[in-house]
Amino acid sequence: MALAVPQPSAVCITLAEHREEALQRMAIMSNMGLHVFHPEWQTVPSGSMPRGRQYSTTFKTTTMRIFGGDDEITFPIQTCTRAGDVKDALCTALGVDPESVHFYIKRGCSIRKLRAGDEMATFASVKGINSFRPQRHIWPHPAGVIGAGYNGLKTAMIYAKSGNHNFVVFDRNDKVGGYCWITAANKGSKLQTEFGSFHIWWGQDCVTEKCPYPKGWEIWPKKEKVLEHFHYAAEAYGVLPNFQFKTNVAKMDIVGDKDAHDRYYKLSVHPVDGGDTREVNVSLIYNYPGCMTRNRIIDYPGEDVFAGHVAYGMNDDCPYHELKGQNVAILGNGAFAVENARTCSEHATNKVFLLTRRKNLASPRVPCWFVHQGPFPTPGKLVLDMFKPMYELADFGDPWEYWSVHASSDRSKVSIVQNSRFGIGDVTFLMVMYGKLEYIQDTVKRLTHHTVHLTGGRKLEGVTVILKSLGLLGDWAVDRLHKMTQMVGMYCDGDWRRPLLIDAIGMNAANFTTFSTGIGSHGFVLGQKYLHDYPNEFYRMRSMGLMKQLPTNKADKDLDKPAYVFDVKYSMSASIIAETMNPKLGQLTRHPVDYYLEQCITDWDHYQKMFKEQGCDREYVPYPYNRQMIEGYFKEYCSLTGLSVTADGPPADAPELKDCLENVLGALPAWAEDRRNLEGMEQSLRKDKGWWSQRSNGQELFRQSELSEEHRHLAIGN
Repeated sequence: MALAVPQPSAVCITLAEHREEALQRMAIMSNMGLHVFHPEWQTVPSGSMPRGRQYSTTFKTTTMRIFGGDDEITFPIQTCTRAGDVKDALCTALGVDPESVHFYIKRGCSIRKLRAGDEMATFASVKGINSFRPQRHIWPHPAGVIGAGYNGLKTAMIYAKSGNHNFVVFDRNDKVGGYCWITAANKGSKLQTEFGSFHIWWGQDCVTEKCPYPKGWEIWPKKEKVLEHFHYAAEAYGVLPNFQFKTNVAKMDIVGDKDAHDRYYKLSVHPVDGGDTREVNVSLIYNYPGCMTRNRIIDYPGEDVFAGHVAYGMNDDCPYHELKGQNVAILGNGAFAVENARTCSEHATNKVFLLTRRKNLASPRVPCWFVHQGPFPTPGKLVLDMFKPMYELADFGDPWEYWSVHASSDRSKVSIVQNSRFGIGDVTFLMVMYGKLEYIQDTVKRLTHHTVHLTGGRKLEGVTVILKSLGLLGDWAVDRLHKMTQMVGMYCDGDWRRPLLIDAIGMNAANFTTFSTGIGSHGFVLGQKYLHDYPNEFYRMRSMGLMKQLPTNKADKDLDKPAYVFDVKYSMSASIIAETMNPKLGQLTRHPVDYYLEQCITDWDHYQKMFKEQGCDREYVPYPYNRQMIEGYFKEYCSLTGLSVTADGPPADAPELKDCLENVLGALPAWAEDRRNLEGMEQSLRKDKGWWSQRSNGQELFRQSELSEEHRHLAIGN
């Protein structure tokens, strides 16, 4: 396998072209994990004679061939590049033990093994590997996936797309969709974030001929359509034969030592409709319990005499078809409470009172869409500024003044910390403007006949329906299944072969990558599968102290909180610590700005027409966002992040984003096609002398230059 790399030109080239070639060679070396020696580190003052050994930083190429085979690879190195550095980089990329790999060169009639400190030859034979492609580890048992919701289906699709069909998915339901969309959602529930960032085949590496960019699907589909799209993808990917529906994983036993590489897991699987329990052995367990599935039960004095309907705002517990003309009190202010308010309006309620101790931030649709556009997280400052047009129109207050906002005095830096996610949607604000929704910051004291008495003294009379959206609690069965009392990072009881993902509770961020499940789920599955495909990579991370650095989340019985229920701050911390060791993949898929605005305005007008038909008398309210404003947000985004992005996407001269699922060893990485990235890489390399310093001595010009520099700084300091 011969790979093309930039070769020295046979004709005269300009200085700029020569520098470009040098930067590209540096990029290939850096991407492979080789240590570049920068020429500036051993510069000799003008008029002076160099003293000590000099390193040659001239670029050359080396060709390596599998011993006894034809597979070979060619890539750039420097004359001073050591054989040990090449071996370490090669073994890290291929996931093999460096002790088992050796380089040999031919000298006349003899063959000599290269030592670690030898300069790398221009041609060498390699013993100890069979290919220059990383070889995925083959586990003796299938990967087990518990849960066939969004994350479980995504895992199955990514496994199938990679050509690995050795997995089995268990779920208690009779179809794909999971607890959130099958059980918790009601018939009128809609997707709050736009479909373009949510759809199950989100991510460049997940797109197929049958699952292309999602044209023809609604931007904010209802429950039925969301479930339909799950089933469509499962069929298109051909993964349904690997699913075992109406099945409960009742027990898990670890067979072998807990930390042994050859351990596996014995699952006791029981049909939910009755029948014999059977055992299934798996080598890995991906667990997706759907976060919290129990309503937080709170009973209020007087519920027995209220004489109305008291229900929890989950599934179809509320008789939505009977809400016409009724007054409804929703208790709570999380995303599901906001979603219930919208559902009530669609069933022609007279008025909705949303009762909350503290008013949480809600997001209009345009900021949600915007956050999904940039290649870099959107600063919280810009998010709040994007909220302002809608907040001002609806007299919703200044978003900067909300209790959850923690900002510097000049508002240049901000963090948003609240116990629930943003409720997303324009209709929430429109309901307020039309008098269909009233936010009340208070708590319930007691109930009497069709009346809600508040702690502050106000009485809400004529209320016939109360919907409790007071939060959810975790299921202790998840902790019991894994026999755990704590999570370590995203791993059950610290076992890296049992990753677990939930929709982490709350919000704690200064920058925002997404408001949607799809983007985070995609990265999580790819990252965990990468480690399971190449376990030596995890063992390397562990030897560097990864598991000791990861945060822990312990069960708390007093708070009725199992160990697997963690907040977003914990999730972010665990991800950041491990992120540098995992592949960063994927491409943002979005709805075009003009089409998105058109749909937002269409939906905005639809609700206004509906409210007028329900008897509301109010002048038409223009939509508070337009293309010019959005273009301004992109300019501010570029100013804050230093990136170049427009409302219509990246600039025309930006390099094409390529699939980077597997970078070809020795090839120019995709990121190096952008000159700005090359220059940033060189700046980083200039500062990174550590590897060479540790392998140098005082007789070498490089080391002498370093010592002279240190002495110069000491002299200045004195």
